[in-house]
Amino acid sequence: MGCLLINPMRRNCDASVGECGDFGRLVPNSTTKNSRLERYQADPDPHFLPDTAVYGSRRRTRRDYHEQVTTQTQSSPPLYFNHGGCSFTTSSTLDAVVRQLRLEQALGNSVADLTTSADRSHVYTLAARALGADATNIALTDSHTTGWAKALQTISLNAGDVILTSRSEWGGNLSALQKSAQRHGSSVVVMPTIADGSVCLKSLAALMTKSVKLISVSWIGSNGGHVEPVAEIGQIARAYGVTYFVDASQVVGQMPVDVKQIGCDVLTTPGRKWLRGPKGTGFMYLRSEYLHKCQATAQADGAADSSTPLKPKHFEASSASVPLQMGLLAALGQLEQAGVEAVQKQILTRSQYLWEGLQGIPGVHCICRAAPMHGLVSFTVEGHPTTAVRQKLMDMGIEVAANQAAFTPLDMHARQLDAVVRASPHACTTTDEIDQLIEAVKVISQQHG
Repeated sequence: MGCLLINPMRRNCDASVGECGDFGRLVPNSTTKNSRLERYQADPDPHFLPDTAVYGSRRRTRRDYHEQVTTQTQSSPPLYFNHGGCSFTTSSTLDAVVRQLRLEQALGNSVADLTTSADRSHVYTLAARALGADATNIALTDSHTTGWAKALQTISLNAGDVILTSRSEWGGNLSALQKSAQRHGSSVVVMPTIADGSVCLKSLAALMTKSVKLISVSWIGSNGGHVEPVAEIGQIARAYGVTYFVDASQVVGQMPVDVKQIGCDVLTTPGRKWLRGPKGTGFMYLRSEYLHKCQATAQADGAADSSTPLKPKHFEASSASVPLQMGLLAALGQLEQAGVEAVQKQILTRSQYLWEGLQGIPGVHCICRAAPMHGLVSFTVEGHPTTAVRQKLMDMGIEVAANQAAFTPLDMHARQLDAVVRASPHACTTTDEIDQLIEAVKVISQQHG
């Protein structure tokens, strides 16, 4: 494709992914003289409801990474298949958030921040480990979007410059790229693809000229299509000295990441998806050479003081939520203890089990022709609009996502799809839950639209 200008035997999959203990327990400085601190020390733990959550007339518990039944305190449907949108946190992660909130209530924000400063610095360490990076190259954000948008602002464009993007690019990224290009008289070009929709490396190399200023890639599209060859793209970007952004929103937490192997300048991720961190968290990697290049460009434009080196801190909000960061710390710690390779194996086992089951239902079409290599299983049901399928599943107590074309407009257009139902199981999803989803889709497929 040329560049564009703008039912086998199924197995049980409930094996454990390993032990995960509590992480991020916050202990205040015992030398501080403060009656509020003493009250906090006397009762540091939050008190939650019993081990069951109520959904209408049904009660249900949830499983943690370590497959032990844990509290599911938030109100959500009993069967949850939208971890690719926003996963539910573990009890340990929720506890870490509430402990910090209680500490702030007891001491005030300033003293509470000082008390947990060591824990806050550890967030950078664990985030760096999750990306194969150094902690000095990590910035904490409130989402993928915030970090990615700030990075885009550092790109200096002129008339005639070219931005290369992937067919899998998230709609928000694509819109921002197009607007930036329009302001500067530049253009956005979609890289040619191979049969599965991923970037054609040979064609990409042929596109590389002095006019190319940025390559932007979504590693896995939010519609659950193909996986981009990010490391190979990185080799080409480095060979030509072109800035390279990777949106890893659907990757971090379910697949191993090594930014040094990828060779990207910027990689962004939210905390709320596969990491199972709190909503309102995220982090980004910024390559040192990229920061130096950005500063040099800004100095040439008279927009930066040479006495102030550009650092990842410049990409952070001036006032961030420490309780949410403590939740992110706990989530990162649990993932590291479980082992991302083990978690990836569990997610793949579950998503492929679901994909095999859906493949056997007449009238159901999965957008991946082969078994997915990630946790996103997207499909359509003949004669039934996507929103109607999602609503019927919701009525049966099953949560999935309905992804519209705007989420991944280029890939959806290429696949001639208006929308897809997206189910995304995690390591905590059970075979029984997947079987119930498969049976529910089978019932819907047999109904008249």
